[in-house]
Amino acid sequence: MRKIGQIFRFLIPVIALVALVVFMTGFGRRKSYKLVYHQAFPPGYISAGDVYWMDEVERQTEGRVTFTRIFGGTLGDLGAQPLNLQGGVFDVGQISYVYSPGLYPLGTVCILPFVATDVDKWMLATHELLEHPAIVAEYEALNQKALFSWCLEPMELMSYVEVYSIDDLRGLKIRGHGGSAWVMEAAGLTVVAVPWDEFAVAAERRVVDAGSFPVPLVGRDAGLHQIFPYYITDLPFYNFHFATAINFDTWNKLPADIQEVMLEVAAEMTEYNSQCLYAELEKGLQDLLDAGVVTLHWPPEELEKFREIALEKVWPGWVAEREAEGLPAQEILEHYQALVEKY
Repeated sequence: MRKIGQIFRFLIPVIALVALVVFMTGFGRRKSYKLVYHQAFPPGYISAGDVYWMDEVERQTEGRVTFTRIFGGTLGDLGAQPLNLQGGVFDVGQISYVYSPGLYPLGTVCILPFVATDVDKWMLATHELLEHPAIVAEYEALNQKALFSWCLEPMELMSYVEVYSIDDLRGLKIRGHGGSAWVMEAAGLTVVAVPWDEFAVAAERRVVDAGSFPVPLVGRDAGLHQIFPYYITDLPFYNFHFATAINFDTWNKLPADIQEVMLEVAAEMTEYNSQCLYAELEKGLQDLLDAGVVTLHWPPEELEKFREIALEKVWPGWVAEREAEGLPAQEILEHYQALVEKY
């Protein structure tokens, strides 16, 4: 009996230790997080930064966070992204101020024409703008937390005819979008609203004579370099915006150490996305050259004329509209300009 008692005294702590290990292992499993990422486009350079961010988050959290990655707009197009993210249809995804200006009215400061004409300055300033309390509130009102921001190449022009001045554009039917439409309308040009998915057909049928869009990459991928013979560069109306955000309810369920990893990786994304963009731009420019597209350089003095129109009409108009909505637009514009100057 004494030997049996000794065996039990030995087994009890062993059993307790095994139970503790099993409990802790189970506890650890309960603390893993499976998140759904949705991308409105097929895999490519538009999602390259997001893929890198997810890979790094998975690696640095040692698999505590994993992402189910859905591409191609299965859960909605770019215009549907904000509300689907808000409603928790997915946990992480890209949004764009260009496609949803009414949902991010103050965020659209970064798509005003000619505020920031340098891509890298634009990316750095727009990413830091996400920290401004009014911008944070804009996302939180949509049940979102912004993680990082980036842009495509500048919105420039392609045309059926050679153009070197604002006067050369008069009489042409020009597809405009966002900040480019705003400033061209203010200059008295004929701006035609054509949805992106209808643009190539409209261009081919000469419904429009020219169009503003991100030329070497987005335009190439849409086949527009096979339609328009001229690419007008050095005319950076504005940069097409993207931001990657997470559902705020999902964010609040994550422990602080995982949130910290996500934000640390997000801080690397401006440089990473810039590198990806420039690498892809070289290919895009070569594709235009191979297709026989002729590049025309917009004269600096004509660029200054466009910028003066933006300063005198478009920026004040944007401020007046936002402030009529009770929003601190002038403060945000000045803050954004200061960030651009900072970089």
